[in-house]
This record gives sequence, structure tokens and C-alpha cells, in this order.
Amino acid sequence: MSTDPLFDPTPGNERQVLTVRQINEEISDAMERAFPRTVWVRGEVQRLPSDAARRTHIYFELHETGGSGAAEYQISTSLMGWDRQRFGLGRYLDGTDPDFQIANKIEVCLECKVDFYAKFGKMSLKVVGVDKNFSLGRLEARRRETLAYLKQEDLLDRNAGLSLPELPLNVGLITSPGSAAERDFMTGLEDSPWGFKVKLRGAKMQGEQTQPEVIKALAGHVNAGVDVIVITRGGGSRADLSWFDQRDLAVAIAESPVPVITAIGHEVDQAIADLVAHHACKTPTAAAEFLVERVDEASARLEDAAARLLGAVGDLLVVSHDRIDVADRLIRASEGVRLRARVRYQSVAGLLQDRVSRNLAGGRRILAGLGIGISAAAVARAAEARQKQVSLVSRLGREVLRPVATQGARLDSLATQVRLMDPSRLLARGYTITLDRDGRAVTKAAALAVGDLIDTRFSDGQVRSLVQPGNGKPTTKGKEKRSGGKKNEPKKDPGQKTLFR
Repeated sequence: MSTDPLFDPTPGNERQVLTVRQINEEISDAMERAFPRTVWVRGEVQRLPSDAARRTHIYFELHETGGSGAAEYQISTSLMGWDRQRFGLGRYLDGTDPDFQIANKIEVCLECKVDFYAKFGKMSLKVVGVDKNFSLGRLEARRRETLAYLKQEDLLDRNAGLSLPELPLNVGLITSPGSAAERDFMTGLEDSPWGFKVKLRGAKMQGEQTQPEVIKALAGHVNAGVDVIVITRGGGSRADLSWFDQRDLAVAIAESPVPVITAIGHEVDQAIADLVAHHACKTPTAAAEFLVERVDEASARLEDAAARLLGAVGDLLVVSHDRIDVADRLIRASEGVRLRARVRYQSVAGLLQDRVSRNLAGGRRILAGLGIGISAAAVARAAEARQKQVSLVSRLGREVLRPVATQGARLDSLATQVRLMDPSRLLARGYTITLDRDGRAVTKAAALAVGDLIDTRFSDGQVRSLVQPGNGKPTTKGKEKRSGGKKNEPKKDPGQKTLFR
């Protein structure tokens, strides 16, 4: 009996045995007959190399996911170098197309040739065309779903409701390290006069790693306690912009306890990240200008408050000067009252004592003349009476001085207040007081005219100055009112410096 596998001894039952080459070629012929022309295939891009734009031949996969979100079907796909050049498909890989770029996790619709390579027994799809409108439509549908969710959860305006610091100098930056976006933003801040402190946390600005890396960077800046967070990148296609339309990223920005400024780099379109941010700028440079202007405004308000405070201090000095004059008069008057009261007290006390002494002496003489003996008890009563008289005199003195002492204490308090409000104290701290020719304090530059004489008081002396024209000339109205026009204007001394500007 033969052992040849191609031999079947059963009559009429001859079996067909094919080689690997024969079966693969049969399959290839069948595929040619089944798919004589190109077909459009839709699916989600997976395993696309990160350097696809630089490769000659590109190999990736198309997936179809089920209800669970996992890939249930997949097929190998390739974009060959000659087809890339022949059909102009390179623009969908290197970002030169203004609307669309093929990337992982993007659902696409591709025109493909079904191919079966007989030598390896491998079937794949060869890409010869791209329907970018299909992908853009899918991205727009996903964008609308995300917007509806954010609106339902009241997240669209949450970050915008936060208070932006008046001096946002501590900045948390999220962008691709070494990118043009980073350079443009940093240059905008460095050209300003303010001391911004920037902490960079790097993240991918496109692709499937954008969302997790940006969310992680956001959390890091929040924990570091920055004043404001800036998310920025350069320009790109509409598909590039879609990475900032993802739900989890939008929620992270909306719920950030720190104000977030976005500068995604698109002049026309807005990403959902822009809509939920505190403030959205078009470019990295615009984001830097926004922060610089914020600090400029705060500085202007501070300078205005300082000017108003200085004016108020000048007015207070004038009032204090008037109060000092009144207090000096009160002090002099109180000293006179106290002196007169003391003299009066001494005079009254002397009169009382003299009268008591005369009465006692007279009583002794009368008793002696009558020859009446005075018992020891009588002498004691007389001494007691004398003691009462002395006590009455002392009490009278205290009662006389009581109102004087009260008024004296009040005057001492007023004198203390006057000393505290003494302008010399302010002069000693470096302030000056400017007086006009009438000795009134000058609180505004507009109150002076060219040719006016002014006195400036320092802690160690006084200087007289002449007002001359300068960058900040006072109003001519005041000048004409005092001098009667240009005819009486004083002559300029070429060697004299401008003392008022």
C-alpha cells in the first residue's frame, strides 16, 4: 500500500492537495474578484507611529469598537510612500492641511485597496484617499456632546467666576517644553518691567497623551499655589484643536480652584477648553500681554492712591498747623488761670489764718482782763476749735483748686495731642511742607502760577523758590489772575534751575 499523501487508493475519490503558494494565490485571485475597485472603510486609527510624518511607508491599524468600548474587529492598514506622493496624502500627516491631521484615536473614513500579499499570506488595506469631512463631522458631534454635558453640570462658567488676582505674578505654565509657544509667552513677560515668576510643567499639546498630561500638570500647579495657570500651544489644524475638546480635560479646567487662561493658538475656532477657561487668548503672546496689562492696571491704581494719600496728608498738615496755634493759646491761658488761682488761694488762706489768730488773741485778752481763770478743759476746747478752723481752711483750699486741677488735666491732654500732630515730626521723617507767599500750604500744583514765590520747609530749615515753566506747567488762568497777563511776567534767569515741574 502506498504511503504517498497525494495517492488515494479509493476509486473515484481523488483529493486535491494545494501548496502554500497555490492556496495564497487562489486567495489573492478571489480577493481581486471580490474587490475589483477601491472601497471606503471607516474605523478608529490605532498604532500610528509618532514619527509618521517622517517615514516613507507607514503601517497602522483600523479598529471597530463594540458597546464596551473595546476593539472587536481590526485590520492592518498601510500608507505606502509612492501612494503618499501620487495622491498627495502627506498633508494629512505633517499638519500642512489646515483642517485635518490623521492621529491615533480619531475616527476616519479612508479610500483603500484591499490587498492580499501572497508570499506572506497577509491581507491589509492600502490607503489611497482620505475623507477629512467625515472625521471633522465625527469630531463636531463629539464636541456637541461634551458641550451639552458641561452645560448640564453648570461647568461652563465656573472657572470664569473665580477672582483673578490684581498682581498675578506667580504663573503656572503648561505647554510643550522648548516649543515656539513657550518662547513667545516668556518673551512677552520678560519685556515687561514686572517680576513675573513662571513655573513650567511640560505636556503634549496634541495626540492621545494631551488630556492626561495636561490634567496632571493642572493638579501640580494647583498644589504649588500659583496665582494663575496658562495653557498654551502654537497653531495647527482643526483636528489638532479637537484634543482640547475632550470632556475630562474640560471638566478639570472648569473645576480648577485657580483661574486658567488658555492660548490654544487659533484665530477663528475656539476649543471647549477656551469656553470653560477664565479667559481665552488667541496666541501665547496675547496671553502674556493680558497678564502684563493686569499688573499695569494695578500699578496705576496704586500710584493714584499714593497721590491722593499725599494730598490728604498735606491737608492734614495745614489743619494741624492751625490747631497748634489754638493749642498754644490754650496752654498760655491755662497757665495764667492756674497762677491766678494759686495766688487767690494763698491770699484767702492768709486772710483766714490772720482772722483766726486775731480772734484767739482777742479772746485771751478779754479773759485775762476779766481775771477769769481758764480751766484745762476750756483750753482743750479752744485747741479743738482752732484745729477745726485749720481743717476748714485746708478744705477750702482744696475746693478752690479742684476745678483748676480738672482744667489743667484737660489742657495737658490737649497739649499732648498737639505735640503728636506737630508737623515737625513729619518733617523729621523726610516730608516737606510747601507754603505760598501768604503762608498757606500748597496741596496742588494747579494752585501755583509761573513767577510765584514759594517756601519749602524741611526738618532743618526753609528754602525759598521761584516757580518757572516746565513739563508740568501750572494753569495760565492762575498766572494771569495774579500778574495781569504776560506784561508782568518775571524775566527768566538763564542760570536759574526750574524749581517746579
